[in-house]
Amino acid sequence: MHKWFCSYLTNRSQCTNINNCVSNSSIIPYGVPQGSVLGPLVFLIYINDIGLFEKDNISPKLFADDTNVFVCGNDVNELTLRCQSVIDQISSWILANRLTLNVDKTFYMIFTPGLTHDLSPDLTLNIFLNNVPIVRVKSSKFLGVIIDDKLEWKLHIQDLCLRLRRYISIFYKLSLKLPPRILKMLYFLLIYPHILYGIEIYANTYASYLHDLLILNNRLLRVLQRSNFHTHTLDLYIKYDTLSIDKLFKFQILTHAHNIFYKAPNLPSIFCNNTLTNQDVHNHFTRSNSDFHRLSATSTYSSKLSSQLIAKYWNSLPTTIKSTSSLPIFKKLLKSFLQSSVS
Repeated sequence: MHKWFCSYLTNRSQCTNINNCVSNSSIIPYGVPQGSVLGPLVFLIYINDIGLFEKDNISPKLFADDTNVFVCGNDVNELTLRCQSVIDQISSWILANRLTLNVDKTFYMIFTPGLTHDLSPDLTLNIFLNNVPIVRVKSSKFLGVIIDDKLEWKLHIQDLCLRLRRYISIFYKLSLKLPPRILKMLYFLLIYPHILYGIEIYANTYASYLHDLLILNNRLLRVLQRSNFHTHTLDLYIKYDTLSIDKLFKFQILTHAHNIFYKAPNLPSIFCNNTLTNQDVHNHFTRSNSDFHRLSATSTYSSKLSSQLIAKYWNSLPTTIKSTSSLPIFKKLLKSFLQSSVS
């Protein structure tokens, strides 16, 4: 395998063609051909060891060339020292591997979930990259989701509403010309994927923040289905065999809970480590022995942890649904249950 990769990467050359004027070929001593099928795989192998830090409480997250590092600290001074140590290690790694880091796209955020007071907006960590100070930001887009330092997801929801609102007038004109079958297809092609993407994250917030998105989705369905104002919103979702945003959030969380309950060995440990059943905690034989164990929430933040939501929603399901081990059947029963529920 190593020889095969060597054969693919060794003695490659490239040239430049502008207006049929071709430059001389030049040997490429290192790198991967851009646009090649093997390019992403070889790049991932190349940067795979960037996360092997020696320090504790450091958690790098990599997605292609987009790298995020999460550092924990008990106070500002400790956090500053840990962050600078990580940055220095990354800088050394980048230098040794002949890569460059875009300083203009490098910044940091301070997360303080669970605190009743907000940190001063003027608070800065004195951390530097190649002697250039790194700027603090309050929000950032990562893999299509806008993350804010309060983890309230309000900015992402506002951005989502802005993107979907442009379809109202377009759909209104199309609804006068296209048959219902095509209009339904347009909803699931252009609207539904935007709503579904990351809903397990952004919908885990206050109902007041989701209100505008919920109303907007209802309006889009009314336009596409040519329904009048008096049509019940529940009928709009039943007609398209889908769920409102708050119920779709529960559906995704419960589908994840089903996988944890029945297929935990096949999942990454990060999904299962913080999720226990009652029988893991005590030996008492009760009717809820096989339910997820739910801890007492001491704050609004702790009540929104995934382990808490999984236990809350799963334990409230009827036994006939929870006992269904087949995922397709479970999802079918769950959708019917959520469609018929009031909230």
